[in-house]
Amino acid sequence: MPKYPAKSSSQRRFGEGILLALISVSITLILLEALARFLPPPYNVDTGELFACHSTLGWTGKPNYHDVYQDSVFRQELVFNSLGMHDTEHRTDKDPGTFRILMLGDSFVHAIQVSETETAHQLLENSLNENTETGRHVEVISQGVVNWGTNQQLVSYREQGRRFQPDLVLLMFYIGNDFVDNLPGNVLTIDGVNCYAPYFALCNNTLHPAPLIYAPGISGIDNNCSPVRRAMINTLGWFYQHSRLYQQIEPLLVARWPREQFGRNHPLQFAALYLPDQESELEQAYLITQATIAQLQQEVETDGSQFAVALIGPWAAIQLASLSSAEQDIFLKENPTFAKADINRPNQRMADFLSSQRIPFIDLTRPMIETLTHDGTPLYLLGEGHWTVAGNRVAADILAQWLVHSGLLIAHPR
Repeated sequence: MPKYPAKSSSQRRFGEGILLALISVSITLILLEALARFLPPPYNVDTGELFACHSTLGWTGKPNYHDVYQDSVFRQELVFNSLGMHDTEHRTDKDPGTFRILMLGDSFVHAIQVSETETAHQLLENSLNENTETGRHVEVISQGVVNWGTNQQLVSYREQGRRFQPDLVLLMFYIGNDFVDNLPGNVLTIDGVNCYAPYFALCNNTLHPAPLIYAPGISGIDNNCSPVRRAMINTLGWFYQHSRLYQQIEPLLVARWPREQFGRNHPLQFAALYLPDQESELEQAYLITQATIAQLQQEVETDGSQFAVALIGPWAAIQLASLSSAEQDIFLKENPTFAKADINRPNQRMADFLSSQRIPFIDLTRPMIETLTHDGTPLYLLGEGHWTVAGNRVAADILAQWLVHSGLLIAHPR
C-alpha cells in the first residue's frame, strides 16, 4: 500500500483553529438570536390587525378576518375570506356554464374602504348577471391585497388563482404605485416587522420566471441572474423571514443600502411618471413591470384562459384633469414642477405596450375624469386616494360595459 505523509502538527492546529472559530461564531449567533427574541420589534407600525406575513407572497390579508376597522378617513366592517381577500368564499370547482373572472390587483381590488357588497368586483358581478346580453352566469373572484405589485399578483395566480379555473383573468393595474412596487424592496410592516414582497429579475432583457426572496442589505435591481447570487439572496431572504436577529438589524441595513426607487425628489412619488426626465430606476421599473405582465399573460393563456388589463389612474391625475383651465393655471403657478407634466404619459406608454402584446385593455382614467367633470361626485377619498363607494360603482359600470361589448365574455367557459 502506498504511504502518505502524515499531516504536520501545524496543519492540524490550523484546522482545529478554524473549527473552533466556526463553533464560537455559531454559538455566539445562537445566543444573539435567543436574546433578540426578547427585544421589542424594530418598528412601531402595527398593521397585524388586518394583514399577515406570507413566506412566498410577502403578505396577505389576515385570513378569516371579521371586525370593524377604522382609520382617520373611514370606518368599515370588514370580512375577509380564508385567503385574506375582501370577498366571499369561492369553491375551486365551478358550476357548469359559469363564466369566471379572476380580478388581480392591489388595494383598489382589496377595497377595505367600503363593504364587500360595495366593492368594484362585487358590483361588476351583479351588473354582468343583470345584463341580458351576457346570456350566462358570471362569477367575479377578487384576488387583490393592499400594496401588492404585479410581481405578487403573478405569484398569487400561480399558487392560488389558477385553481379557480378562471375564464378571464383581469389585471387591475394601478399606475400610481404598481411600477415602484415591482422594484425590489416593496414592503408592508406588520406587527413591527417588515414583510417584503418577492421580486423578479431581468436577465438579458428577459424576465427570469422564478421569483427571488428579498434579503435586506443584498437585494437590488442589478446582478440577480447568476445561480450563485440568486441562491445567496434566497438563502438570506429565508433567514430574514425566520431570524429575529436579522430583523432587528434590518433598519441599519436599510439605512446603509436603501431600496432603489424613483421619484424621491418629488412631493408625490408618482409625479416622476408624468415628467419628461426619465430616471434610470423608473426605466427599470417599466421594463420589469411590462415583462411581468407578459409573463402573466403567457401563463394565463397557457392555462386556457383569457387575459385582459384595466388601467387605474391616481387620484391626483383624475382631479387635475377635471379642473377648469383657470383652475389648472392656478395649480401650475403653485406647483411649477408640473408645467412639463403630460397627464397621458404613463397611460399611453402602457397602452402602447399592451397593444404590442395583443392584450385587451381599458383605461379607466378618461371615463372617470368625464364622470367627475360632469356631476362632481367624489370618486376618490380625499387625503386617502382610494375609490369611494361612488368610485367603485363607476369603475364597475365602466368595466361591465367594456366586457359586454369587447367580446371577452363570448368565449366558452372552461
